[in-house]
Amino acid sequence: MEQAQQNTNDDVQAVEKFYVKYDGTALDNHEIDVKQLAPALLAFSAMFDAVQEQVAPEARVKLNAKATEEGSFVVDLIVHIMQEGPAVLTGTTVTAILAVDGLSDIAMKAVRLFKSIIKHGKPKKVEEKPGADAFSEIDVELTDGTKIKATKTSLALVSDERFTQAVKDATAPALTDGIDSVELRNEHGSENVDSEEADGFAHYSTKEEDTTESSAEMVVQALDPSFRPNGKWRVTDGIKTQFVALEDEAFKKKVLDGKEVLRANDIYRVVMRVEKAFDEHNRLTARYVAIEKVLNHESVAEQPMLF
Repeated sequence: MEQAQQNTNDDVQAVEKFYVKYDGTALDNHEIDVKQLAPALLAFSAMFDAVQEQVAPEARVKLNAKATEEGSFVVDLIVHIMQEGPAVLTGTTVTAILAVDGLSDIAMKAVRLFKSIIKHGKPKKVEEKPGADAFSEIDVELTDGTKIKATKTSLALVSDERFTQAVKDATAPALTDGIDSVELRNEHGSENVDSEEADGFAHYSTKEEDTTESSAEMVVQALDPSFRPNGKWRVTDGIKTQFVALEDEAFKKKVLDGKEVLRANDIYRVVMRVEKAFDEHNRLTARYVAIEKVLNHESVAEQPMLF
């Protein structure tokens, strides 16, 4: 972060450099669709607005973006600080906050926690240390028992619908064919969000939901020629694309034994476990969770008549 500058009206302005890079074969021609980029830039603005409101309500944030290379752009994160009142969470001035943790650092730590939550579940136990402020690390236990460290600020942000929605929108390009990841980087470090994590963001809700699960037979198309490192598979039903777990151990063994060959775009008839819930607008949503059994597998070139 560049040195804070004092303005003539006694306000303070600080500038941080924040870099964003999308990566994938779709960017081989040094281009990215403006229909994807424009909403993502607006989402980054909303993300930093949410961070600012959480830690420094007396500040104002402005983002200036400039393309640097294919799929990449640098954001000048301009924090304009008005000196009327303390920062909410610490009782210190905003300039003191920015000296310890810039807004981009705070945002990236919250994204890191968000990634842990979509993999291991929401926090179920938080152990605060006496005297810890909003930016000190505390012990957090997630739903599946995984223990991590996070700040109170990060915990507040991942419970903020505005922040999580902004992260969803900013990383949404990674859900499209040809874009595999988005990297967030500042002078202190980086945070990478791959397409599977972006998919997890897309289906996350800050609210407690009543969900039901059922199994249904359906036809899907595999979009990847192999499983992801954690066993997830990217499939589509022709309407939506999602990452699902594969729980059919017999089919997995056939793949390992060479009796089944995975190819991109092959067609599978499967028994899929489907999770249903009502969203914040009381609309029914459905998410594919796992393939419980593979009933049939055909090459799309050999067998287009499965439907």
